[in-house]
Amino acid sequence: MALDANTQLMFHWIPIVFGMFLMSPLGEGLAMNLSSKWPSLSTTRGRTLGGILSVALGGFTVSAHTLWIHNKANEMGGASFCSADGIWDCSSVIGNSDWNTMPFIGLPWGIVGMLAFALFMWLIISVAKEPTASWVLMHLKVGTNLGILGIGMIFYLIYAEYDIGKLCQYCTTAHVAHVVSTFGFFRLGSMYGSSAWGIGASSDENSSSRDRKSKRGGYVAPKLASEEE
Repeated sequence: MALDANTQLMFHWIPIVFGMFLMSPLGEGLAMNLSSKWPSLSTTRGRTLGGILSVALGGFTVSAHTLWIHNKANEMGGASFCSADGIWDCSSVIGNSDWNTMPFIGLPWGIVGMLAFALFMWLIISVAKEPTASWVLMHLKVGTNLGILGIGMIFYLIYAEYDIGKLCQYCTTAHVAHVVSTFGFFRLGSMYGSSAWGIGASSDENSSSRDRKSKRGGYVAPKLASEEE
């Protein structure tokens, strides 16, 4: 049995909600449980990076889905591909020829979203792999500025929905993913250079391990000067 459009949408929300939870204080316990496989999740920086990556993945997949709806609407003359439930009707929005492409450029919004979230993911993976590299701060600034620019586009698309008189549930999902990703870049930018950022994944992991042992009452041997060198 084929799933309706609203049920399919839930699959895009799964990584978005997971990423939001991971970035929140409530996700610290889950992150610690997962840190045996992904040690970086034991740090605030690692949880934020992992959370943004998960949210951006959901944003990418829902953007790809909107592109599919856009292409099908053009191919079949604006047929309904979304469950119309009152004001929520993504076919009326994505299939609207006056608003369904980016002004001046003419690209479908689905492609624009896919490119934006793909860049978000590339930036995050790069920072996660090399957190002490000289270009890290520039990557965070690029992500933040791209996020701010995207929020401006979101306001434009909200106006488009107001003009059409319908809301697009797929578009709204992408908007939420974009705003959360932007917040994550802001958070990483404020964290960079502070003790919360640390000097690298391995140092953070060792520090976290010592803290856990200390909380359990275990003995933590002090590091010798020769070891620090």
